[in-house]
Amino acid sequence: MKRAKAWALPAVTGLVVLSALVLPPQISALRDRQTLGTIHKELLAQEELTIREATLAEKVTLLVRATRYPDLDVYSTTQSLPAPGETDAAQSEELFFQSVDFLLAWDVLPQDFDRDSLEYQGGSRAVYVQSDGSLSAGILYLQGRTAGRDDLWLVVDQETGLPLWIDCTLRSVRDSLPSSAVLGQRFLEGLGLETQLRSDAVWALTQTDGLLYTARTESDSGRISVEPLGIFPNDSGSPPAQ
Repeated sequence: MKRAKAWALPAVTGLVVLSALVLPPQISALRDRQTLGTIHKELLAQEELTIREATLAEKVTLLVRATRYPDLDVYSTTQSLPAPGETDAAQSEELFFQSVDFLLAWDVLPQDFDRDSLEYQGGSRAVYVQSDGSLSAGILYLQGRTAGRDDLWLVVDQETGLPLWIDCTLRSVRDSLPSSAVLGQRFLEGLGLETQLRSDAVWALTQTDGLLYTARTESDSGRISVEPLGIFPNDSGSPPAQ
């Protein structure tokens, strides 16, 4: 997981330069509109740009394709978000706390988790666009910490505030953490995604072509994680052996 976080965002950043060279005008305009709130190219006629709202399962698939399998099938761009206290930081901070509240409501975070001392520490925004321009997803990578040294790293859907991927170290409530199986089940049920259990803590999203989620609880360290494992369209139940 740590390795995934280490290279996921640099991979996105590297693709920004490439996307500037190869993106057709339609996708470039869409990217600018979703990332910066403005469009830096002349608007196209409506019939030239057909974008439909992506489902949550489709957004997760775009996220996985961009971070697990970075290639030209998904164009990506990223930018740092305003730091706490800076102008325009309120929106991302609000989405961070909204996502935490979802995790509390789903019992993914223990009820004795110290939300009152939780502070938003910043993050970044990425936009992932399918190469044909038909689907896109705005994704936020957000971090926070409590006075009890609980660290939260959340990957959040920008439109809904729903957490799609989490990696948290909850030192102050390590004795209250759910098992890996319960953790993943609560998380995916909270998202409302249709799943099929593949093993003790691996689920397939039935609305996708073989996308798997996995969950893990480490009681000694207080770490919990729920993350998309990858896409295995011909998989019989588990990812191939490493």
